[in-house]
Amino acid sequence: MTEDQIQKTSRRQDLIKNAMKWWAEIQDPKHRGDRAELRRCRGPADVAFVPAYYRLKAMMPDDLDAENLAVVAGILSHVDDHIESPTTAEIFARPKDGGTSPRVSDPRFRRLLRVGDYDYQELYPMLTRLIRQTERKAHLPSLIAGAYWWNQTTKRAWAEEYYEHIPKTEE
Repeated sequence: MTEDQIQKTSRRQDLIKNAMKWWAEIQDPKHRGDRAELRRCRGPADVAFVPAYYRLKAMMPDDLDAENLAVVAGILSHVDDHIESPTTAEIFARPKDGGTSPRVSDPRFRRLLRVGDYDYQELYPMLTRLIRQTERKAHLPSLIAGAYWWNQTTKRAWAEEYYEHIPKTEE
């Protein structure tokens, strides 16, 4: 592993660890107002006016992108339950209990994949809607990293996870 790869891995782990710690803090009933305020945000620009976002930002290294971090904060406010496994994209593919179709339909998932790299104005509302479709459950590490680094690599990984776990239809 090169020095650059080690540094990227360390940054990713720090982002995920600190964001999950922050998420656990805003789950506390005394921070109910912060969560409600973040949930009302329509995009990353609105998140920048919420004090809870700055608590997350203070936990992060200075070189992290503020807009990407605002997206993470806003989207995490919509998550009520962290699921250890499966990943968020797999949760999108799996049916609700007793159901036969994926929680997130194939056309809706393909719309998500068409969102441009780092186009957070479009990604933000779409991911918040999809989180509501999963009954506010998510695999936090995959959601945090995916939202922060929304690019071709993330989209490919999510596509593989989704399509490998989508229910098979009998023909």
